[in-house]
Amino acid sequence: MKKLCLVFLLLGSCTSKPPITKLRKFTSVQLGLSMKEFLLLLLLLSGCATKTQMVKPTKFTSEPCEQSFFKGAFAKPHLQLNEISSMFSMGCFNEVITLGSYVRANHRDKFYQITTEVAEIAFPEGYLTDYTLESYERSYLSLLISLSYLNLSNEDASLVELRQSMMDEQAHLYNHGNDPVITTLHAAIWDRFDPQVARPYWKRLSEDKSVHASISKFAKGRLYEIDKSSTSKRAWKIYGVGTMPPIFWQSDLIKREKGPYKIRAARGFPKACSSTASMLIPTSSWTDKLSRRYEMEYHPLLYTKSILRIPFGITYGVLGVGAGVAVGVSGCVLASQFRSGDMCQAAISGGGEIIKSSGNLVQYTLGPDLRHWENVPSAFYIVDEAMPESSPCLNHNEKENMVLRALSR
Repeated sequence: MKKLCLVFLLLGSCTSKPPITKLRKFTSVQLGLSMKEFLLLLLLLSGCATKTQMVKPTKFTSEPCEQSFFKGAFAKPHLQLNEISSMFSMGCFNEVITLGSYVRANHRDKFYQITTEVAEIAFPEGYLTDYTLESYERSYLSLLISLSYLNLSNEDASLVELRQSMMDEQAHLYNHGNDPVITTLHAAIWDRFDPQVARPYWKRLSEDKSVHASISKFAKGRLYEIDKSSTSKRAWKIYGVGTMPPIFWQSDLIKREKGPYKIRAARGFPKACSSTASMLIPTSSWTDKLSRRYEMEYHPLLYTKSILRIPFGITYGVLGVGAGVAVGVSGCVLASQFRSGDMCQAAISGGGEIIKSSGNLVQYTLGPDLRHWENVPSAFYIVDEAMPESSPCLNHNEKENMVLRALSR
């Protein structure tokens, strides 16, 4: 019992320091453990990840910003991202930098824990494991930090974070892959500083077969301008339009063409568009990326766990149905002793509710992990407001009716 308490004490103390430093003062003899028990303890403690400590901004922008920061600080990771979006819209740039850096440091890549991954087979995906940023979320988060520095007139720090966003896009981590929306944002922002750095991004966008033809045409036009005059900077203004639609899932456990689930957006996105001085690019590629989470080629571990979880989900459903039948039958048997029809009716009704809930339990257990950054735009509107144009992608009325959040000064 003493050894067990020691194990839980050490496990519970894994916070900000690596687990090995906790054991540096101890040996297997001093702990009173056999060598086999000591090695097992080291294996358990190896699951303790090093976490970056949360810090407060040196100065809060305003009282609402301070309230929003502390709301985000104590939220779950994917909800912290939503709060970061809200703070950026409020102009809480110090808070965005602090909270955004914390989330990026702790959720940039997946930290594997064997015991947790195995145990989660009996639970819904994401119930025990920590959230890991999607590849586009990593880059977009770094972009918001970069733009926050830019809005605070700290251009050097902004460029550092902009390069970090570029690295995040190319990083071969748990979630990986280039994204046309992130490529567009990198190109537009770098155009403000160095068109030659922006050029490879415009070129990649012009050759991307997954984007709309109007977006490719716009990128080719900008490539021509840069090649004609390599110092021609463009002060693009970037606006976020609307909010990404909710996503839903359908089971595809039989065919499994692209994994055990079909994940889609609940509604459409704005139509891609470009003109001489503006373009509108939807973020539909972000929901497409979410739909790839359970593909065998992309995340074999998630795919395997979702298949192995099926017997558990079915078992929970059978147990729920059995419990509902037992409640109904036993309730009516007991009611017959008292000759109470109302009691029997209540037992049948209660049993029926349990049976209905068992279906929800099966769906909850077998469902995919749909955690993601929800409060992001459904499209980005990129425009050079200094240049006149005859047919912009958004006219005045559309600008008035759509939610526009400036992403650069």
